[in-house]
Amino acid sequence: MKTEEYKLKLKEIEAEYGANKKALDKEYALSNAKFKVGDIIKGERWTIKVDTISTYVWCGEPEPVYRGYELKKDLTPKKSMERQSIHGNNAELIKP
Repeated sequence: MKTEEYKLKLKEIEAEYGANKKALDKEYALSNAKFKVGDIIKGERWTIKVDTISTYVWCGEPEPVYRGYELKKDLTPKKSMERQSIHGNNAELIKP
């Protein structure tokens, strides 16, 4: 085996590892998601109606990220139609 072959195979292994790790992170974060699409949740700064859930790795641990339009106190969307994110499960369920 030559150096070029070694480097190519190593690159393939690292790419496969990265893809597998990313899939595992996503599976873990989504399996621990406390809220679901359609829920209205209140974080420290915003109240949103969840329309998508993605994942984020913080300090080595994957966590869910809830995204949606920011709501007013009466739970209607703000006129600005700004989208906000709430990371992790540190939020309160306002309305399922």
